[in-house]
Amino acid sequence: MKSISEEILSRSNTYLLNNYGRLDICMVRGEGSYLWDSEGKQYIDLFVGFGAGGIAGHCAKEIVSAVQKQAEELLSHGNLFTSMPQVEVAAELVRNSFPGKVFFCHSGAEANEAALKLARKAAGDGRYKIISFENSFHGRTMGSLSLTPASFQLGFEPMLDGNVMLPYGDLEALEAAIDSETAAIILEPIQGEGGINVPSIGFMQGVRRLCDQHRLLMICDEVWTAPARTGRYFAYQHFNVTPDVLTLAKAVGGGLPLAACLISDTYADVLDPGSHGCTLGGNPLCCAAALAALRRIEDNKLCELAEEKGQRALEILRQSGSSSIAEIRGKGLMIGIKLHDAVPASEVVDACREKGLIICSAKNNVVRIAPALRIREDILESALCTLIEVLKSHEPQPA
Repeated sequence: MKSISEEILSRSNTYLLNNYGRLDICMVRGEGSYLWDSEGKQYIDLFVGFGAGGIAGHCAKEIVSAVQKQAEELLSHGNLFTSMPQVEVAAELVRNSFPGKVFFCHSGAEANEAALKLARKAAGDGRYKIISFENSFHGRTMGSLSLTPASFQLGFEPMLDGNVMLPYGDLEALEAAIDSETAAIILEPIQGEGGINVPSIGFMQGVRRLCDQHRLLMICDEVWTAPARTGRYFAYQHFNVTPDVLTLAKAVGGGLPLAACLISDTYADVLDPGSHGCTLGGNPLCCAAALAALRRIEDNKLCELAEEKGQRALEILRQSGSSSIAEIRGKGLMIGIKLHDAVPASEVVDACREKGLIICSAKNNVVRIAPALRIREDILESALCTLIEVLKSHEPQPA
């Protein structure tokens, strides 16, 4: 007779597409920074569902309560109407960023698609090209995929016309690439899937200057970096610039599928009625969860805590003395550990999981940690001790 785990995994293999390359693990419960699988094994989760639980962690009581209350009142109403949760989440995002208006959808890719459509329509004069950057990740729909490196595009070519991809941080190359057909520049203020790459202040301010000079939209993809993860409500705020368009998803929904495209007042009327839509975007249930999560940021001073805990994490990692580590980078609780080439990141991730610690790898042999912002310091330090133990066990041996 099969165990519960074997039964679930067998049915998973039968009914679910294998596009994720899932592990033979079935998760059944979460609380804060912990997950439990169907065999009863406990994990410290330093990646909180690829960032989706990034503010409060798994099943935070205030979010669960907000969802339960909203589920009894109204689940969906269609976007010819509005509701208080939707308006309140939009107001919270605008209050913490810049004057503008919000379009809601379900995922980061959809938020970026809205931004791309906006950019082309706003630019006019036949301008359609979008400049993006190497090692970026903007999504898997055809428009956003066209702005994402070739390794993700294999088998889906040809991509949409008009994408120009440049080295991240190269202001000279960017200036040379802008022409009369360029409509916008899209970039992550800190690259996530590309390996936690942090640009210079000069580069970010240079992008803003070029956008102003050539009448281009500056689009900041903050699907990974916001809200509050990097020690600021939005990561662009580290660089003393303000984008024209801001996209976010993952943590903003408090664990439910919600994404947003925030458009500055200058361009807020470009997408007029009928020009874009999303049937369930900003539904009351997801917005209720989002509002409960977002209110924790100010109430619990999570921007400040993310910065403090991030500094403590960097200090612990840098003092570890592990020769597996080539470089550590990031801001707040968005940290990337670049490993020496002889230490495969995938092996470190697997070994950590065996020890009950969930982290993730990224391009260029980087392991990433991005815990819930409300993670307790003792849990974070325990997790980092496990990670350091694994890193030391994988140190390259002298020839």
